[in-house]
Amino acid sequence: MVHIAALAIFKSKSWIPFLVSAGLEAYSIKSLSKMKHPTERQTVELTRRKVSMLLYLLRSPFYNEITEQRLIPTINYISSIPVLGLLTDGLESYIPDWQNI
Repeated sequence: MVHIAALAIFKSKSWIPFLVSAGLEAYSIKSLSKMKHPTERQTVELTRRKVSMLLYLLRSPFYNEITEQRLIPTINYISSIPVLGLLTDGLESYIPDWQNI
């Protein structure tokens, strides 16, 4: 709800909603990490949240300002390598879908 309120106030191209959301997620990960004897469900949730932090690299404005300038040339370079190119075929076309997660 805090992230949605920040979006409503500052709009999606502002860094403030991004930083609020990333900060809250990092805080929740840190809080979950402090548990001495987490249940299996809590461990799975912690792992899921850590992996989801990678998706912040694809969120606007971080993606538009930082990630895109590095990711697209890297994908294009890897695509030119015969065996590795098979792994990156179509990867660039999935980025808009990942941005909506």
